[in-house]
Amino acid sequence: MDSAKYNIVLVGAGNVATHLGTELKKQGHTIIQVFSRTKESARNLSAKLDCGFITKMDDLDYSADIYLFCLKDDVLLEALQQTSFNNQILVHTSGSLPLSVFKHSGFHYGVLYPVQTLIKERELDLSSVPFCVEASTPYAENLLKNLALELSHQVHLVDSEKRKIIHLAAVFACNFTNHMYVIASRLMRENGLDFDLLKPLIRETAVKILEMGPEESQTGPAKRGDNQILEEHMRLLKDLPGLQKIYTFVSESIAESDRSRTKTD
Repeated sequence: MDSAKYNIVLVGAGNVATHLGTELKKQGHTIIQVFSRTKESARNLSAKLDCGFITKMDDLDYSADIYLFCLKDDVLLEALQQTSFNNQILVHTSGSLPLSVFKHSGFHYGVLYPVQTLIKERELDLSSVPFCVEASTPYAENLLKNLALELSHQVHLVDSEKRKIIHLAAVFACNFTNHMYVIASRLMRENGLDFDLLKPLIRETAVKILEMGPEESQTGPAKRGDNQILEEHMRLLKDLPGLQKIYTFVSESIAESDRSRTKTD
């Protein structure tokens, strides 16, 4: 593995920047500057990484080797319009933006996308997190692969189109699933019940999915075609039409998925 150490600027100070910046510093790289439009975020992360911070792209330090853009997609595009790079390596961490966003900004550029939900307040061992790498040149690809291997044992070369699919699937697997937990928590709380009652169920569901696969783990009234229970649940949601809509749509999707699977088995 290439043991070269780099000077890095973090363009962003949110969840991804915090985790990657912290781990890259542990691996011996030097974070020389943090950018965030929010002064407090920039200052907090720069203090953690012992580096300078800026809140305007006009003050960007162009002496670094790598510029790691950890920004929302629309903000990244806006930030690029305010920069003027030469031979630096430009990297973004987005699941949905293509590699080509950098084509007018540099020659060596790439993507370092962690397939994981990250929150700055929660420590996480990145060593088992899959990282998707894509690059514009063999030089940039080799550098990013080695950089990713310092962070994780799971590094995959994935092009922009496949990365978009991974990101889409991740939204279903993580963000949408978490929203269902939000709904469940609300239903429990508003009826004087403790969400902790559902935690063993959540743990067992997650374990079954990991051990058996999601198709084999599906249970519930929609899969069984238990119309009496489905109708009763709709009655309980009669004052919550938004949740009725979600319940109906997801139940129909589960039933259709099960029918389709039965036909192919």
